[in-house]
Amino acid sequence: MRIVQATLTPLRLELLQPLKTARGSYSAREGFLVRLEDEDGNVGLGEAMPLPEFGTESLSVCGEVLGAWLSSLKGQLLGDSVRAVEDTLSPFPPTVARGEGVRVRARHPAPPGPVPAAEHALELALLDLLAKRQGVPLCWLLAEESRPEVLVNALLSEESPEALAEEARRAVAEGYGTLKLKVATRSLEADEQRVKAVREAVGPDVKLRLDANGGWSEPDAKRALDKLGWYGLELVEQPTPPEDLSALWRVQRRAPCMVAADESLGSPETLRALLSVDPLLGGGPAVGAVVLKPMVLGGLLPGLVVAMRAARLGMQAYVTSSLDGVVARAGAAHLAAALPSGSLASGLAVGRLFAHEPAMHEYQPVHGRIRLPESPGLGLDAGVVV
Repeated sequence: MRIVQATLTPLRLELLQPLKTARGSYSAREGFLVRLEDEDGNVGLGEAMPLPEFGTESLSVCGEVLGAWLSSLKGQLLGDSVRAVEDTLSPFPPTVARGEGVRVRARHPAPPGPVPAAEHALELALLDLLAKRQGVPLCWLLAEESRPEVLVNALLSEESPEALAEEARRAVAEGYGTLKLKVATRSLEADEQRVKAVREAVGPDVKLRLDANGGWSEPDAKRALDKLGWYGLELVEQPTPPEDLSALWRVQRRAPCMVAADESLGSPETLRALLSVDPLLGGGPAVGAVVLKPMVLGGLLPGLVVAMRAARLGMQAYVTSSLDGVVARAGAAHLAAALPSGSLASGLAVGRLFAHEPAMHEYQPVHGRIRLPESPGLGLDAGVVV
């Protein structure tokens, strides 16, 4: 395929109300939309929504890198294969031939440090374009046995226990079977009141997961889970600081529920350590599941590699958004459909948090599920998602 047009458009997504996490409070998200067009008029879409506190580059670096990469891609010819997409973003020198890519890094080297949001945007646009050229949904490029729909959880964002309880009841009435609640930004007593209110509002059969965003120390995490575990938790995401895998392992050994690594995957060094644990030698994997954020991992293909490696080590995987726009969430849904297992709900139902979410698009959850469109690529119209 020949890239005849390559454009970069700034994006700003306003939240209806600030979302508080242990790593900060967010009132808006800023990033870029990538649009690629081939010689036949097919269009591929990608999105970059940097989140530096989770391990991505800054907004300014992301825009600089993407602008340079797109300028070098315009007018270039690359192969119609996933290998060519990988090769285009390959960090290896051009002398190392792996596929029929353009090697944008060789033409415009990125600044020192990782640039996963920029990589995600370009990879997604190329995969969308490739899938359209081949006439298949994007997930088919990732796994031939991909699922037609993915389970998603509802993220609860209200402040008071009373408002949370009402929000939880509405989510269950809409068909969600898994609810997620942010913790570790308040006292343990306040967190317990909120967790208790949600559990009492929805009953024992709805799955409840917590996300601490690395906000507890190891002793605090053990104390919190001893208390909050009584409310029937499905899992807790990143209870301890992301760089300390030993603490995460020790918390997992005594936790009343599954522990999932999230922010730990944002550091290449910590991710390598997490995926190098041999359960036959070390007494089991460090955690029960890994949380895949394609924006942090550098794309869908790296995310799939992490999931496959984790599965071999006995860890489950699911996908969550980094508070992204529709294009990135669509790509994440295709990754979720291609995972080895789809038993854990993915965190992709965040559109309702944004003030100007498009009224109609293919990735709106229905009854706690996102059904992937059967149309080629992502199945999105650029005019609808911007």
